[in-house]
Amino acid sequence: MSNSITFEWCSTIDDITSENWKKIYGSDVIKSREFMKANEVAEFEDVKFHYLQVFRGVEIIAIVPCFSYGMDIMNIASSGKAKTWISWIRKIFPSFLKLRAFVTGSYAATCEHFIEYAPDLSETEKKEVAKIIGGEIKRMSTQVKSSFVFVKDVRERSLQYVKDILTTDYKFFISFPTTAIPILPNVSYPDGLRKKNRKRYRKFKDCFEKSFHWEIISDYGGEPTKQFTTLYRAVLEKAKNKFEFLNERFFEATNDLLGDKSFFLVAKDNYTAEVRVMVIILENDANLIPLYMGFKYKDDDSKVLYLNTIFRTVKEAEARGKSYIDFGQMSYYPKTMSGALVENIYYGFWSGKPVVRWLINHCLGRLFTPPVVPEHVYLEKYAAEAHRVLTERGFALLN
Repeated sequence: MSNSITFEWCSTIDDITSENWKKIYGSDVIKSREFMKANEVAEFEDVKFHYLQVFRGVEIIAIVPCFSYGMDIMNIASSGKAKTWISWIRKIFPSFLKLRAFVTGSYAATCEHFIEYAPDLSETEKKEVAKIIGGEIKRMSTQVKSSFVFVKDVRERSLQYVKDILTTDYKFFISFPTTAIPILPNVSYPDGLRKKNRKRYRKFKDCFEKSFHWEIISDYGGEPTKQFTTLYRAVLEKAKNKFEFLNERFFEATNDLLGDKSFFLVAKDNYTAEVRVMVIILENDANLIPLYMGFKYKDDDSKVLYLNTIFRTVKEAEARGKSYIDFGQMSYYPKTMSGALVENIYYGFWSGKPVVRWLINHCLGRLFTPPVVPEHVYLEKYAAEAHRVLTERGFALLN
C-alpha cells in the first residue's frame, strides 16, 4: 500500500468521517465534528465552507476547515481611533475594507485556530504537510475569488506552531485576548480571591438573589432557542465588535447535535418569571465554555446580572468537577476582577493582491490595539496554584 501524501478539498463536513475528524481534533466539544456541522446546518448568509483533507495513503493526517464570506474588517478592529478613520474614509469610499475573505477555522467563535495535523508525523512528513496546507490555502482563496486569507483565533501557545505550518509571508497581529478562570483544588470560589474581590462577589450575589434566580435547561430546542436568539441579537446590537452574525438555526443545531455537551443557564425574575439572561454553555470533561449570551437590558440591573453570570458559571464548573472555565474574549475588567487570567490571541493575514497586501503590511496593524489587562486578583498564597491549573492545560498567561 502506498504511503504517498495526497490531499483533497470538499465542501461539506459530511464527506469527512467522524473517525477521521476525531483522529485530528480529539474530543474537545468546541472542535468537534458536531459543532462544525452546526455551522453548516445554520446556512449562514453568504458563508461557503471548504475543508482541506491530507492523507498518507488512505490514512487521514491533517484537516483544515475553512470558509469564505464577505467581511467587514472594521468589525474585528480593536482600535477606536482606527474605527474613526475608517468611518471617515467610508464617507468617500463606502466599501473600504469590506472584502471577501477566505478564513481558516469555525465561523462561530471558538478562540481556536483549527490548523491541525496528526501527532505521529515524522519531521519530513510535517514539512510536506505544511507545504501542502500553506500552498492550498492560498490557491483555494484565489479560486473562490477572495481578496485575502484570514487566520482566526491563534492563541499565544500555538502561534509558532501555526507560523511553522503557514508560509512566512503572513502578518500576525494581537487581537482580543481570551480569558479563563481556574477552579482551585480544595478552595471554594471565591475564597482564593483578594478580600475586596470576595466582598464584591458577596455584594452583587446578594443583590441578584433578592430579585432573580437561576435555572438550567438541558434540552433547549424549540421555544427556549427562539427566546435565546432574540436576546442574543440584543447583545449583538450593542456590541462594539461584531465578529459573526449567528441565527436561530445554529443554536437549534447545537441542541440537536451536541446532546449532553451543551445546556442553557438562565436567569429569571423571582416575581414575574421574566427571562433576563440566557447563556449557552458547552461542556468538556475538564472545562465549561460559555459560548454566547442573550440579555434583556434594563437601566438598573445589568451590572448585577452580568457579574452574576460570571459567578454562577464558575460555581457550576465547581459543582461539575471541572478544572477551569474558558470565558473567551471581551469584558476584561469584570472577568479579571472575578478571577480571570488572560492569554493573547492573534489574527493572521495574507493576500496575493498587491493593493490588499500593501494594506496588510502597512495599515492593518493600526487596527489592533491590545487592551490593558489588569493584574490578577488572587491572594498571594493561591496565585501560583491558579496559574498552575491553567498553564498545565497549555495556557500562556499575561497576568
